[in-house]
Amino acid sequence: YPLCALAKVAHGVSRERSLTLRVPEAGIAELDTLGQDFNSLLDELEAWQELQQRENASLLHLATHDTLTELPNRALFEARLQQAVRSGHASGERFSLLYLDCDDFKQINDNLGHGAGDEVLVAIARRVKHQLRPQDLVARLGGDEFVVLLSPISADQDVVDIISRIRQAMAEPIALADGSRLECTVSIGAAHFPGDGDSAEAVLQHADQAMYFAKRQDKALRARG
Repeated sequence: YPLCALAKVAHGVSRERSLTLRVPEAGIAELDTLGQDFNSLLDELEAWQELQQRENASLLHLATHDTLTELPNRALFEARLQQAVRSGHASGERFSLLYLDCDDFKQINDNLGHGAGDEVLVAIARRVKHQLRPQDLVARLGGDEFVVLLSPISADQDVVDIISRIRQAMAEPIALADGSRLECTVSIGAAHFPGDGDSAEAVLQHADQAMYFAKRQDKALRARG
């Protein structure tokens, strides 16, 4: 039943949007020609669909990632943070948040130029990401501010260890494109759910405040030492 086979493919394409279906050979010249033309049309539609999917994926990536560092941006981070809060309320699962800020970043931009500043941000992003677990998320909020979502957390020592690894990674000078090497440090503040807040806003604010407290402490230590 050659026409039934053609109708079946047409039905699958129309109702199920299945563009991978093809009309089998019928052994009748006129029907085979019709089937080949139909299959050629399906080939074009399938290629167009794949192109649209790639373009949509590219647009989604641009909408949710920072173009400089390729890290998730604020929008994606806030969505993941809200998800972690909902999961925490539902299951009792704990998570921690790290707020990072590059020390003296304005001086880097002013003295070495914005190109060097961009290199520093990319290096920070790469180094921080390499210290995390597969399930963790590091995002760039903007400027020289980064956040790390550590979820889930079963022991406080896990957070301490990750912070220590980040500090060790940042202790290595950053090699710039002009051949120079730049020492760069970051201030890190931590907050824990639900101990430091039971909402996304509260946890983020606590981590931000902890980061500024750490920055003031570091400046005071450098001034004395």
